[in-house]
Amino acid sequence: MKTIIGNILVIGGGGKNGRRVVKKLKTLGYTVFSTVRVKDDVNEDARFFDWNNLASYDQALKNIEKVYIVHPDTSIPGAEEQIIELVNAMVENSVSKAVLLSGRGQESVEDCERILISSPLKWAIVRSAWFNQNFSEGHFLHGVQSGEVTFMAGSVKEPFVDLDDLSDAVVECLTNEKHNGEIYEITGSELLTFEEAVKMIGAKLNRNIQYNFLEKDEYRELLIQVGLPPFAAGHMAVAFDEILDGRNESTGDGIQKILGRNPKKFNEFVHANEFK
Repeated sequence: MKTIIGNILVIGGGGKNGRRVVKKLKTLGYTVFSTVRVKDDVNEDARFFDWNNLASYDQALKNIEKVYIVHPDTSIPGAEEQIIELVNAMVENSVSKAVLLSGRGQESVEDCERILISSPLKWAIVRSAWFNQNFSEGHFLHGVQSGEVTFMAGSVKEPFVDLDDLSDAVVECLTNEKHNGEIYEITGSELLTFEEAVKMIGAKLNRNIQYNFLEKDEYRELLIQVGLPPFAAGHMAVAFDEILDGRNESTGDGIQKILGRNPKKFNEFVHANEFK
């Protein structure tokens, strides 16, 4: 039997992860609102929320009991201040609990975690590895389709996690109070280089997909060439250089602890997708 709780707000509910959480909560019978960044998109299931518009915080949080927080990038300058403002607004609006999607191995990200931890709110934190779905509906899909994936990860290995597992874990953390006060490392159960991951996808598609490694400065220039502002490109290159230095070359047990099962294997993900 589910625990009856009040309204849930998913900040970032239109993204790869957030929309899965929204769908699963609705399937379980919970009342869920997703945030949108354009006021004209507001409807009975969506509330306007803009990280850069403090006035939108209170509007989005009205009559909300629990919040799932997906920030665009908690390592960017200004993210800490935004999390502080959001946590204060949640307290003022009588929100009882928040679950934060976090990253692994960055001090700036952990600074944002500490803001929530030190608040009067009940909380849980999920530190996620890179998503499998970055290859099927995100950052690397175009490269997979064109036959050439370019990135700045060399021989470092990553415990890629499937969004079905992550979203199940988030739903459990939101709806079960036994996870309050816990920090979970959400990863897959195996370590793969990005090149190995690309080769596995190529083998499934029966196509040769080339993986090209670029150094930090080269990748920054590539991002600028494809249209990113220099500041954003520089930040991404520095952040990737940090988290891909080997510090995250390990698996976590968050899926096992939260869900009582093993994470989906990368090869299972590959064979379940067409990469179109």
